[in-house]
Amino acid sequence: MSAASPLSTPPPLEPAPALRVSWAVLAWSALAVALGLGWWGGLVPVGAEDAAGFGVFLVPGTVAASAAALAVGVTGAVCAVVALGGRGGGRLVGAVAWVLAAVVLVVFVNGQLLAWLGYAMILPVLVWFQPEVGPAWVAATLTPLHLSTLFFTAGVAVWAVAGLSWRRAARGGCARCGRGPGWDADRERAVRVRALRVGRLAVALACVCALFYPALRLPWIFGVPVGMDAEEFAALAAREDMVLTGVSLGAAALVGVVLMLGLVQRWGVRFPWWMAGLRGRRVPVGLAVVPAALVAVALVAMGRSAVGELVRGPASLLTTDPVHAAAFASMAVWGAALGVAVAAYAVRRRAGCGVCGRGLPEAAPGDLPVRG
Repeated sequence: MSAASPLSTPPPLEPAPALRVSWAVLAWSALAVALGLGWWGGLVPVGAEDAAGFGVFLVPGTVAASAAALAVGVTGAVCAVVALGGRGGGRLVGAVAWVLAAVVLVVFVNGQLLAWLGYAMILPVLVWFQPEVGPAWVAATLTPLHLSTLFFTAGVAVWAVAGLSWRRAARGGCARCGRGPGWDADRERAVRVRALRVGRLAVALACVCALFYPALRLPWIFGVPVGMDAEEFAALAAREDMVLTGVSLGAAALVGVVLMLGLVQRWGVRFPWWMAGLRGRRVPVGLAVVPAALVAVALVAMGRSAVGELVRGPASLLTTDPVHAAAFASMAVWGAALGVAVAAYAVRRRAGCGVCGRGLPEAAPGDLPVRG
């Protein structure tokens, strides 16, 4: 009698990945509880100079922020314990993980995450012309408020991975690729086609939103103010670093548009001809997914922060000029669309799995029968 095909039998049980994720959730939740208690008791510094920064929903150190951190941490610890006891948790625990990822993103992550990432991208250029920018960026990174933002950003990632891992465990899917016992080749082809179609729509929407910001900043090269009067722009131009920074960030946004196109183009699977030394080589999935997912989180946080600033209504360019308000608020749509595009890209890039034996060889977008 011939051996059973790996495609017709369930994959071997692999509790280890789900258990590792559960331990990571437990560790992060314990730190969230400790942070909440530290804020509550005044033991953890907040930083008075930046406690109420741009888009901060709950000011660290307040009773509300402390209670929210404690609630998230305790809920997370309970979920982790349940998952550890059940060797991967169940459907309810997986659903709670996704909810907590969204709650942590909306409540604790703010617009300074995108500013931090943006400055990190253009830092080599800025430091060349303005050497003092480097130490200032490091100092801003190490402020208590920003460190807590980075901690909760890590929490979004932990909870998203936990939701995915626990869902796979609950439905009996492969721990590595997620394919279930009912897998077949025709279904996988159909999934890839749908993923490419959805990805194209999401990338198109993301690119449209992404062009708003450079449309505000790149005209500064020619001394043309957008969304401000000539007097405001003159005061801004008097600070040489501000114009350079704005133009650089606008250019970075354009680079982002090009990179987003790669999520639905052949060169997002194989490095293009102009990539010296890498031409034709396979693009690692993580190289595209991880940075893009982080940017998507930062964009949603910036959009949420912009809306919060509009509601709060302080006198600033963002709240007094409708062009700037629309550009920054639309970043939430940009981030959400980018997140969908990244998920579609990851699904489409799944190749054959070495653990469960399921899957098809990787295909480039041009090899899939999608029209339009």
